[in-house]
Amino acid sequence: MIEYYYKKKFKSQIEKISEYIKGSWINVVNPSKEEIEFIIEKFNVSEPKLIDGLDIHENPRFEIEDKKTYIYLTAPTSKVVQEYDSSFLIIYAKDYFMTVSKYSLELFDKILKSKIQFEKFDNSRNIVKILFVLSRMFEMAVHKILKETKENRTDLSKLKTQDIERLINHEDQLNNYITSFGTTIGTYQRILRDRSIKFIRKDEKVIEDLIIDLNETLNLCKQTLRTISNMRDYYSTKLSNDLNKTVKVLTMATIFLSIPTLLSSIYGMNVSLPFQNAGYLLPSLLLIAIFLCGVFWVFIKNK
Repeated sequence: MIEYYYKKKFKSQIEKISEYIKGSWINVVNPSKEEIEFIIEKFNVSEPKLIDGLDIHENPRFEIEDKKTYIYLTAPTSKVVQEYDSSFLIIYAKDYFMTVSKYSLELFDKILKSKIQFEKFDNSRNIVKILFVLSRMFEMAVHKILKETKENRTDLSKLKTQDIERLINHEDQLNNYITSFGTTIGTYQRILRDRSIKFIRKDEKVIEDLIIDLNETLNLCKQTLRTISNMRDYYSTKLSNDLNKTVKVLTMATIFLSIPTLLSSIYGMNVSLPFQNAGYLLPSLLLIAIFLCGVFWVFIKNK
């Protein structure tokens, strides 16, 4: 799918248009083979780099080739099965601005399909808009996990198996974020440092602030991970203690039951035994069993 967006003069919002015009935003989502060939021929895009942009596991990086800038980034998403984020590609050129992704990411829905106002619609400003929304999405995702973690931490004794499973999923999600944060921050710094993209001073300041925000979000990820790890350790210890108590109770019950079982088994044999014909044999055996259980109980109590 290939879509074109453009901001007309004297309008504050971008609009979807039917065909490409100079200076438009080209949004490419899961293109077919014919669409890939069209993009390569029409916009002179590097085929290997375009294919890399469709890989959801591509690492964030910054490259320049044939006066075009290729920026690979990762965005949080819930649209990919068993994944927490997906990579996408930004192509910065003189006459157009292109984004390429395998899935229709929430990042582009927030920018292209919402009522966000654009004070200025040009390639460098579009990059800043994407970087800003992307940073806020990562921040919101981490804060959501932190909030759920704090709610579970308020009463650790009430943690259930499904709570632990959810925490493990959060832990996996945070590990993915931490893995991509390092290269993402480096890519932000490279975008700001490289002079192939011209930013006004105001936009440079925004990107500098976003780098600080991403570092803070990275630290928050690490703190939340430590909290989740401590909660998992507590839950494992609690399960182990509960299991030990259960095994102890069952062991004691087995021993207490084995004492009268042993006595009754002895007098249940078809051989001659002392007092087997006495009328008080059954009460005597019960008293002996109770006495032996009492002795064993005192022994266990002292140990």
